[in-house]
Amino acid sequence: MKDWFILKRDKEKKHLIIYGAVAVVFTVLAFLLSVHWATSIISGVVVFFLLQFKVEITEKFPIWMQSILVVALSLVEFILMQVTISCGVALIGGLKFIMNVILILGFTALLWLITGKMKIAVIIVTVITQIFAIADHLVVQARSFEIQFSDFFSLGTAAQVADQYEFELSQITKIGIILSLLFITAILSTKSPKNERNLKQIIACASSVVAAVLCVIIVYTQVGASIIGYQDKYWKFRGSERNGFWVNMIYSASATRILTPQGYDADSLEALADAFIKENSPNAEGTKKKPNVIVIMNETFADVQNITKYMAGEGVMTTDVDVTPFIDSLNDDDPNVIKGHALSSVYGGNTANSELEFLTGLSIQYIPRNTVAYNLYMQEENSFTIVDSFKEAGYRTVAIHPENPTNWQREKIYDYFNFDEKYFKDSFANVPEEDYYRGHISDESIYDKIIELYENKEEGQPLFNFTITMQNHSGYGTIGFEHEVQIEGKNNYTGIREYLSSIRRSDAAFQRLVEYFQNVDEETVIVFFGDHQPSLSNIAAKFYGVGDDDPTLKQLSKYVVPYVFWANYDIDIDRKVAGTDSSVGTTLTSINFLSSWLRDMVDIPETRFNQFVDALNTNVMAMNAMGWFDHSGNFHESGYSTPNLNDPLKLYSYLQYNMLFDNGNRLSHLYALPATKE
Repeated sequence: MKDWFILKRDKEKKHLIIYGAVAVVFTVLAFLLSVHWATSIISGVVVFFLLQFKVEITEKFPIWMQSILVVALSLVEFILMQVTISCGVALIGGLKFIMNVILILGFTALLWLITGKMKIAVIIVTVITQIFAIADHLVVQARSFEIQFSDFFSLGTAAQVADQYEFELSQITKIGIILSLLFITAILSTKSPKNERNLKQIIACASSVVAAVLCVIIVYTQVGASIIGYQDKYWKFRGSERNGFWVNMIYSASATRILTPQGYDADSLEALADAFIKENSPNAEGTKKKPNVIVIMNETFADVQNITKYMAGEGVMTTDVDVTPFIDSLNDDDPNVIKGHALSSVYGGNTANSELEFLTGLSIQYIPRNTVAYNLYMQEENSFTIVDSFKEAGYRTVAIHPENPTNWQREKIYDYFNFDEKYFKDSFANVPEEDYYRGHISDESIYDKIIELYENKEEGQPLFNFTITMQNHSGYGTIGFEHEVQIEGKNNYTGIREYLSSIRRSDAAFQRLVEYFQNVDEETVIVFFGDHQPSLSNIAAKFYGVGDDDPTLKQLSKYVVPYVFWANYDIDIDRKVAGTDSSVGTTLTSINFLSSWLRDMVDIPETRFNQFVDALNTNVMAMNAMGWFDHSGNFHESGYSTPNLNDPLKLYSYLQYNMLFDNGNRLSHLYALPATKE
């Protein structure tokens, strides 16, 4: 065994000077990372000795020992990765721990086979795992859950919004980075044998690759899931903490699989839907009109002061001024106002899923968790929205989003959805700098565009506009920001004050828009709602005392957003009181039902699927990806991967599967208007 290794000390003066300089640079780097000064100095000393004392692996080092060494190095790489993520390995079960190591080992062995150099393979894998670990740590700060497989379909959107966040590395993450650099230094100072590839090496590497592939198959197909014990954890670092990063990543990929719902039969769907519609359709008495319709999905808008009384008990925050005074002043008893709260299926991001729920009437409950349908599932042939109904009724249909058209592939999606006109960021190129807010085009500027569209539209042709705002987008650390809202007591956190100041501006801009349309002759309806709440650090705990381990019903407070229907005439629909018998709160609904309510007010044609969603709302008061409320205020929890088929939503899941995924048996006539789609 003594012939396997040779330890050499480099005493050459000029080399020692170089090693010393590298050690100093390393010490400074560690200190700049805000690692404790003592740790930084120790790290520099270790680097110096690693460079000075070199280990040479001789040609006599047997291949079976090389294989054991690669396994050991893969183990170290995985532990370092988990440390950098900031979650460690203590809570990972034994089988999952081994599988993570095998996955890294397989990748290392593949690179070893390709390059012929173990050292190169180990360094490349270490760098890649550290990049993923740092990225995962930062992603959690942006949206409160980790990188998922589906995120690889959204890299463009992620890159465009990344500069809007202020990120900070934890001390544990910094230590993980330093340890990884020390590990790489140790590998670099090791001289490996110049073995030509031989049969034994090929067999050893191939065996490791095969083992890794088998692990991928086992995790993806969830074979033996009850034995392995995968944890369906998404909040913060829980997935990597309980599954290990690589197993968690593959597990999230398996969650994107589209599974046929239990009991699904395309041939029976039409009859089942017709029977349900006949038995449950609401009594739609009231006069429908053809007003102008303006829908505003306001980015990250949540009236956090009022949500607690609906979902989580007493509030814990006091501000020096009212945050949303105009919306608060609107009274649900007024004949031209419907106002309340809606369940969203997303928290802190994935705006496009709220958008999909409103425009289609579909529910994210039946789409794999943490995926974005716009990126993964939407095609021209399965895109059926209320835009078609407005077009058929003679409306001019316009979409506005003051961001890049590639965000969530909206330029392509809006073509699928049949909007007549689309306005993105380049349409606001002439907006002066003072009309930007927090680096985004302000709500007020967007509403000016809506007013311009109204004033320039063809006389007699009603306008349907769907707008997504941007000024409240996450990333609440704007330099030089003037806070309009201050918080009393312990919750006086800068990011929260910036967020509350931002939605106060949104409230004022919305008031200005409403006041404009109060004074126009044409009848107009404005629908205003938030897409999701912000993922500010500990926002749930700060606002309404909700912890990560609280029951689902209490966690729902993070998924509640306000909505307002306002018209410059009296709204005459029965749906106005749909949720008032609930113990949860007055007029609670969900985003997928909001467009159904809108159709009650407006004279546009309906598809049979639209009629089904109307009928479903008589059974289901509100729903999101976590479950649903009946009209007595009872909450029924549903799984993310498959629905609970013992509830009134079974047929809904069947129809949604048929619309989106059953390409061979899609019943398009249930979802399309004959004049617009076949």
